[in-house]
Amino acid sequence: MREKSFKRYLFDFIVIVLGITVSFWFNQLSIKRSDNKERIKVLNNIEKEIAEIEKYCDERLNAWNDDIGLYTEFLDDNLNIESIKNITSSKGRIEFNLIYYRDFEPPMNRYNSMISSGDIKFIKSEKIKETLTRLHNLNYSNLKTSVEYEKSLKQELINILTKNHSEILFAADSYKTSIEMYSSLLHKSIQSDQELKSNLLIQMKYFKSRVSLLKLYMYTLDELKSEVVNSLD
Repeated sequence: MREKSFKRYLFDFIVIVLGITVSFWFNQLSIKRSDNKERIKVLNNIEKEIAEIEKYCDERLNAWNDDIGLYTEFLDDNLNIESIKNITSSKGRIEFNLIYYRDFEPPMNRYNSMISSGDIKFIKSEKIKETLTRLHNLNYSNLKTSVEYEKSLKQELINILTKNHSEILFAADSYKTSIEMYSSLLHKSIQSDQELKSNLLIQMKYFKSRVSLLKLYMYTLDELKSEVVNSLD
């Protein structure tokens, strides 16, 4: 009788343990499936943002290379109007290059949201996490620092122009002044004023450094894209 009762209790115990184990297993499986869905969702969002950043960087790279092209022409001893017009036919574009700085603000809303919500935990790949950090912290910070240096140089250049070359600023706003006349006036001022020319030469160095930093940023972006595609596959 006791043996029978013991077997019955043992059977009940085994059934309960198995029930708990199976329930736990199904629960873990459900959590795993849910986490995997979130992981894919996060990776898809990163992939979309990469495409947006790529477009932004291509536009920035083209603009920054044009900036270098314009400065190269105006700093050269001999002015080539046609080379300038191949870059732009607008006086406003040249003036923008002189007195305004170009910020660097790639679309990072999805990444910032992922960090804020903690969804980065769904990414299993340490390589993706490391590349994201390198892209949005180190590479991005270096570019922003370059922009800040350029900003301070632009302020100094504006002071030089307003103090010693106000005619250039007036010519940019005059509809009577053609791009050829404006370019000649600007070139003559640069060649005759060592302070103005040296400021532009320093800016040119920062322009080239900025392009190099952007290419490094784009290289890291391409590295991230490859890792994300591999993880989704």
